[in-house]
Amino acid sequence: MTFSTEQRINNGVSAALPPEHVTEENGSCRRIHFPETIRSHHMLSTRPVNDVYHMHDSYELLLFLGGCTDCYIEHHRYRLKRGDLLIINSQEIHRAVASEGTPYERIATHFYPELVRNYCTEQTDLLSCFEKRKNADRNLLSLTPKSLEHYLYLTDHLHTAVASASFGHDILASTYLLQLLVLANTCFYESTWIPENLMPQLSSQIMRYIDEHLTEDLSIQALADHLYMNRSHMSRKFREQAGCSIQEYMILKRISLAKTLLKQGKSVTDTCELSGFHDYSNFIRTFKKYAQVSPGHYRVTNMEA
Repeated sequence: MTFSTEQRINNGVSAALPPEHVTEENGSCRRIHFPETIRSHHMLSTRPVNDVYHMHDSYELLLFLGGCTDCYIEHHRYRLKRGDLLIINSQEIHRAVASEGTPYERIATHFYPELVRNYCTEQTDLLSCFEKRKNADRNLLSLTPKSLEHYLYLTDHLHTAVASASFGHDILASTYLLQLLVLANTCFYESTWIPENLMPQLSSQIMRYIDEHLTEDLSIQALADHLYMNRSHMSRKFREQAGCSIQEYMILKRISLAKTLLKQGKSVTDTCELSGFHDYSNFIRTFKKYAQVSPGHYRVTNMEA
C-alpha cells in the first residue's frame, strides 16, 4: 500500500512531527500516538493516499476540504465533498483512500474524551455525537457554508493556541475545542441527511456478519459456507473492496472490543473470552502487536473511574 507525504499547513504549528509522533504500521492496523491532550493539524497530501484500517484511543473530528477521497468507516464507504465532517470515536476502525490529481486537504482534530467530560452538563453532553449512537452509524455530517466558515475560524484559533507557549494557551485551546464540539453536536442533532453508502454489498454483508458473531469461534470457511461462496473467491473480493483481508478486519474488531472491555475494568482473562480470542497466549501476543502495550498495562492506564 502507498502512503502520502503530508504537508502540514497550520498557522503557527510545526510542519514536522518529532519521531515519537510518527505512525506505526502493524499489518493492516495503524496505531497513531497523540501524547498531547489536544492535537489538530491542517494537512495537504499531494500524493495518492491508500490508508490502512486503523483506530486510536483519541476521538477524532475530520473536516474534509478538498480532493477526490473516499472514507471507509467499518461497513460504510463515503465519497467526501468539501464541508463534510467525520465524527469518529475510539472504537471505530476507519481508513481513507485519496486518488491522485487533486490534493487531499483536511483538518484532523484529535482529543481525549476525559478532557471534555468534565465540561459536560445535564443539559449539554459534548460527547454525545461520539457516544450516543451505534458504532459506524451517523459518522458523516455536511456543514452548511455558514457552519463551515465558523468551523474554520475556530480551528484556526485552536491551531494558534496549541502552538503557543504563552500564558493560558492550554485553556484557550480547550475553549476552542469545546466550541467545535458545540458546533458538531448542533449539526449532528439537526441533520436529517442520510449519505449514500458506497461499500459493495458483499463486503458490507461480511462485515455485518462478523459484527454479529464477533465473540464466537468464527472461521473464514464458516463465513463462506454461510454466504454459499467459494472461500478463495470471497476472500479475494473482500480484499479488493475493503482494502484488507477478512482475518485482519476480524482481528481489528476484536481488538477494539477488547479495549472497551479493559476500559470497563474486565480482567485480562475475561476480556480474552468476551472479545472472541479464546486462546489466551494468542490474545496477549495479538493485543500487544496492535496496541503496542500488553492488555494488563492497557487496563491499568485506561480503566474508567
